[in-house]
Amino acid sequence: MNYFYSLKSQLLFSLLFMTFFMVMSQSNQYLHFDGVDDYASLPNGAQFINGSNTITMAGWFYTDELGYAQGMMGIRGGGTGDGEMYVNQKPNGGLECRLVTTAGFHNITLPDGTIVAGQWQHVTWVYNQTSLELFIDGVSIATTPASGIFSSTDRPFTIGKSILASYNFVFPGRADEVSLWNKALTQAEIQDMMANELTGDEANLQVYYKFNQGTPGGNNTSITQLMDISGEENKNATLNNFALDGETSNFNGELESTFQAINFPQIPSKLITDAPFQLQATVNSNLPITYEIISGPATVNGDILTLDGVAGEVTVKASQAGNDIYEPAEDILVSFPVLDPETILGEAEILHPLEGTAYTSSLMPIQIAFRANIPYTELFSIASITATVDGEEVVLTSYGNGYYTGWWTPSSFGNHNLEVTSTNNFGAEGSHTSIFNLTSTTPAQTINATEDVWVYGDVPSVTVETDLPSYIGAYNEITGTLFIDCPDGGCDPWDRISSVEALGKDGQWYEIIRYLTPYGVSCQHEIDLTDFMSLLSGKTKFRVNLGTTGNGFLYTLQLSYTPGTPENPYSQIQKLWNGTYQFGDMANLQPTEDFTKSFPENTQSAKIKLVSTGHGWGSTNTGNAAEFKQNTHHIWVDEEQTFTQLNWVQCNPNPDNCSPQAGTWQYNRAGWCPGSIAQFFDYDMTPYINNSSVDLDYVFDESYTDYCHPNNPNCITGETCSNCNDGFNPHLKVNSFLISFGNTPMNNSLSVNDLSIAHNMQLYPNPSAGTFFVEFNNDTQVDNIEIFDVTGRSILLTPVTNGTTIKQIDLDGKAGIYLVSLKNGSDVVATKRLIVE
Repeated sequence: MNYFYSLKSQLLFSLLFMTFFMVMSQSNQYLHFDGVDDYASLPNGAQFINGSNTITMAGWFYTDELGYAQGMMGIRGGGTGDGEMYVNQKPNGGLECRLVTTAGFHNITLPDGTIVAGQWQHVTWVYNQTSLELFIDGVSIATTPASGIFSSTDRPFTIGKSILASYNFVFPGRADEVSLWNKALTQAEIQDMMANELTGDEANLQVYYKFNQGTPGGNNTSITQLMDISGEENKNATLNNFALDGETSNFNGELESTFQAINFPQIPSKLITDAPFQLQATVNSNLPITYEIISGPATVNGDILTLDGVAGEVTVKASQAGNDIYEPAEDILVSFPVLDPETILGEAEILHPLEGTAYTSSLMPIQIAFRANIPYTELFSIASITATVDGEEVVLTSYGNGYYTGWWTPSSFGNHNLEVTSTNNFGAEGSHTSIFNLTSTTPAQTINATEDVWVYGDVPSVTVETDLPSYIGAYNEITGTLFIDCPDGGCDPWDRISSVEALGKDGQWYEIIRYLTPYGVSCQHEIDLTDFMSLLSGKTKFRVNLGTTGNGFLYTLQLSYTPGTPENPYSQIQKLWNGTYQFGDMANLQPTEDFTKSFPENTQSAKIKLVSTGHGWGSTNTGNAAEFKQNTHHIWVDEEQTFTQLNWVQCNPNPDNCSPQAGTWQYNRAGWCPGSIAQFFDYDMTPYINNSSVDLDYVFDESYTDYCHPNNPNCITGETCSNCNDGFNPHLKVNSFLISFGNTPMNNSLSVNDLSIAHNMQLYPNPSAGTFFVEFNNDTQVDNIEIFDVTGRSILLTPVTNGTTIKQIDLDGKAGIYLVSLKNGSDVVATKRLIVE
């Protein structure tokens, strides 16, 4: 494109120069960041300056509005090593400029007014072996001594966001001409860079983004990357969360009269039998576009692409060569797969029994479990699926999420052949076969379900998959030993809520351990997990969650299986109250759901298994609830108060012998202690198993009300309460199940009362320190995720791209209770509560 000089900023430094310094930019195109969640990230961008002691990062920035901790550009978070370098705005236009090297932490803080909203300013941050120096509009305004080597290879280089766990340091405004060097630029070089556009081949220039992609304000949704001038793909940055259509959250500015930009929408996957189709690229000049097949089984004539009838990857190039008015447009390449329905088959993964040995005390029904999927779901689906053992078909239950189970009764011990066969929607058939050996000789086994899983501020949740024993009726006890160790850099110094979940053979997550971390020390804990036996067999995923801003812990969960014939070898788990509930909210004093549950046929015994931990405390919570207040809750069965829960734990001595610790570990708490597993309360439901169904209600302590609460109309800030609008109110984090036991296989069912199951919506970790994941079923149509605070005010609306089923979100702000909603257009698909501590 052609470039022109334009006034971007004018800054008076009378004490330094006594003159005006006028700065110019080379391009009037830029990228606009919405200040909500837009940012560009170059994964592992730190590698390009790793080992350097001379570094420069520079760029033009235009701030829409001043605010706290707006990340302009930098390398921070999301990785390891002694290497961080970034520039953040502070309130009222101050700047926080930091460098971390092998020699430690270095910092320059600039006063209010350094950054001015509503005007372009050039920012250059330089490290030159012995000092740090910040330039605004080519003028040096601050310096400080510094030393050491930048040492990191895996942190991202980001523009428009400063990455720090639990904080959303995003930039509202515009950016242009951002560059990263492993060289300390001089003032003369900085001023020359401002006045004369870089060519891209300058010595030691590592990364350079010109931001002149797309049509300003047009539909640029086909653009997914910010292109580096070098053309090296490993230097292209990912565009995260941009709308790329319209006046904001998009490429913008004014086109040169000679500039052309092509918008070439992504071509969807095609079948080898598809008819010729028209290519849909457009260009702002409206000149004709030419197309060329770069590779793959297709031909193009004009704008009509014809497939050759064979499978492969097709890459098409769209070009516009320009004329006497317009410069040539940058070529755009689009690739898409061409698929043969005979070769796109369902894929099955056996979950139980696994290939190898399966254990049983007798020739009793054994569970067959697998998950199945098929790629390119926009074109293909599994029309039918069967499972057979030694040719005998197994009746299957489908959970609607790719998971299947059934029961097969063996007639003999020894080797058996399990085969899963699926047929796609075009009639093509595929199969997966495994062999298992059924034996009555059962050894004791100890297996690590997780091993040194590190969860910390930047990575609040980790999922691993483990092969556990395949069995039925062979073990009568499972003991879990949880080892909590300190990672390099030390343990997290605070008590945080964490959990270990197991993925059932129905594809649903079940929290089997609620753990409250200790104050900065390693500990070891033991828990009886026998009631979760139906989850702990075969190929099983485990998810470790921890809400923290710190260094976290290493989690090792060891499972010990004791041979023996259980009284009831079969069980079924149904979810009950599962979530975070406000406690004492005058507008809703009893927020838990009412359930109507049926027991599976042939149930011999049953129990409710419940853990409920109280959180939130301080002067704005009546009675210092819920963490430090002793309360009694009840479970009602069939409209009668039946079970009593005194939710209070003595913490000194620590119930898991995790002491001494720092902090307030010795104070008693509501259902938990720092450095301990929150033990489940078990309530016997056997007297009710012959009922056709039971009504269940979990009733919070009816004597408690939080009067210092936004929903108390009589609360007056400064009189009845120090802050009636404090959003961090008392709350209970509850997880509970109805577990039925029997001597025959239990029927499987999904709870229609459980919103998270019905829509497969998960929030984890919850509570969090602000960074969390939203996950939902790929059958759930979700356009946006919207988050509301306790007053019902919308604080974040983030789009969900098609095909996305998991999204990480960072919330910036004080601790509080929030509602997270999945939305399809204006319709709310599902909502769950989130706690930020």
